[in-house]
Amino acid sequence: DSLYGVAGVLVLYTGYLRITQYGKGWEFYQHEPIFWVKMALFAVMGSSSLFVTTKVVQMAIKQSKGEQAQLGEKLAARMQKIINGELLAIASIPLAASLMARGVAYQDTMPWQAGAAPVALISVGLGVKYVKEALTWVDEDVKVVEKA
Repeated sequence: DSLYGVAGVLVLYTGYLRITQYGKGWEFYQHEPIFWVKMALFAVMGSSSLFVTTKVVQMAIKQSKGEQAQLGEKLAARMQKIINGELLAIASIPLAASLMARGVAYQDTMPWQAGAAPVALISVGLGVKYVKEALTWVDEDVKVVEKA
């Protein structure tokens, strides 16, 4: 989970450099709707990872206190669905990047706010949703099988 977070920060940083230093520049990307789709995919990926991260941290805290942290079937299934969604978003980003770099759907009259606002709403909305879900999660009772 930590490696996933570090990779996300590195992707964000290299993307920033591409926009400001090496790519076509902000003047191009701000008018490219597919750039904003790509940012929305990144927001989905980052925000949805908050559920898994929160649950992993909660389990680590339990273990540090000497308690037994169990992963129930219901929680495992939910985490699997979220991770599959993250993987779908990650897999879609290169396609969006390829289309974006070619200027597909470029709109010179598109204000950057029209792209940034939905990305911000997605990021905040999903972030709040997944953290709240993780903090209020109630899993089925996990039966502890003791070794003989």
